[in-house]
Amino acid sequence: MAPLRSAGLQSLLARAEAAIRHGSSPDGRVREAADRMFSALRIPSAQEGHRVPARLPVCRHLPAALEQARCQPGPAAALAEAFAAVEPLLAWQRRAGAEAHGEPFLSGHANAAIAGEEGLEIRRDIRIGVSLMAPHTRYPDHRHPPEEIYIVLSNGEWRQANDPWHEPGIGGLVHNPPNIVHAMRSTERPLLALWFLWMKETGC
Repeated sequence: MAPLRSAGLQSLLARAEAAIRHGSSPDGRVREAADRMFSALRIPSAQEGHRVPARLPVCRHLPAALEQARCQPGPAAALAEAFAAVEPLLAWQRRAGAEAHGEPFLSGHANAAIAGEEGLEIRRDIRIGVSLMAPHTRYPDHRHPPEEIYIVLSNGEWRQANDPWHEPGIGGLVHNPPNIVHAMRSTERPLLALWFLWMKETGC
């Protein structure tokens, strides 16, 4: 029997793919990365995750962040609705080592796994998750071997290497090539973004 995937997760993945296809840049890098990821995701994993759902205090900002996306025309609103449907199943947690970055980052952010080594579907080829930040919070510079795509669901700013900060806009995309230093920050509103990491060729 083929592995089964919940209707909620399948809807989220379908809406995410539509959002990425809609917002892909002409240079083709995002489209190529999305082709790899969503081709793999067409085959559900046989392992279903069993983490206990949990929220952190910063999750009080989630309704305001989702409302920003729900007010937009096009794929962003549909993706926000699909995410809201599965969010009660997620286990939100702080980034490992967050204590070293002090406040307001420590209490002003949370991440949750949707698929990967943890989350709703256990996979080794792709890691999918979500990040939430309270207003006026900066996610520190970091890098990782896997290529990454962010789907932006609220107002916020991103930076790569020494480039200027920029705001992709709601429904916008951020593509991080392997090992590039990058960061993000919220402004006067909370920041919410889904992220997709291609793990298959990194050995991670």
